[in-house]
Order: sequence, then C-alpha cells, then structure tokens
Amino acid sequence: MDKLIAVCGLDCRECEGYIATQENDMGKKKEIADKWSKLYNVPISPESINCDGCRIDGRHIGYCNMCEIRKCGLSKNVDNCALCNEYPGCNVLNEFLKMAPEEGAIKIKNNLEKIKAGL
Repeated sequence: MDKLIAVCGLDCRECEGYIATQENDMGKKKEIADKWSKLYNVPISPESINCDGCRIDGRHIGYCNMCEIRKCGLSKNVDNCALCNEYPGCNVLNEFLKMAPEEGAIKIKNNLEKIKAGL
C-alpha cells in the first residue's frame, strides 16, 4: 500500500489514530486517547481520535487543526517539509521532532530524507 505522508513526514497509514479511525474501532481509540494523554500530558478524548490523513480534506485529530507544521506546509503549498526550502533547518519541524517519541522521530526523518533524495 502506498504511503500517505503528512506535512511533517509521518506516514499516516502507520499512525495509530489513523488506523483506529479507518477501522472505526472505539476500543482502539480509547486506548490511544489514554496513551497520548499520558505521553503529551494533555487530555485527549477517544471521540477526538478521528483522522483521514493530514493532507486529506476530511476528519483530523483535534491537534492537527492547530499543528504549526501542517499550517506552515499548507500556507507554503508544499506536500511535506522535505519539499520546503527551509528543510532540514526549520525550527518548527525540529522542535516537533524533539517532542516526538524517538522511534517516531526517526521514522519521520527517514521519510523526509527519502523524499528529499527523490526515492
């Protein structure tokens, strides 16, 4: 299956929130909401776990509508950060990567580097 790359470089098809939404699995949404609430120290409800992909016109997890990376990419009309002339030195992206769990940040960086290299 093709990747569905978010503006930040995340493959939406690998995201727990995207998967739970596409499977319409409220049990998974509750688990994810609990996990993310603890991880990011903000309250997240299972009902807010609804996402069809960052760049898709459709449902987005509540935070995505406030995401500075998404806003930036949409305003610059770039599909993802690798295609932006500020990559890889962008402070917005790099601050996000510092906050992301290490495994996720590595995957995101790898996705962006492959895109930048034209792979």
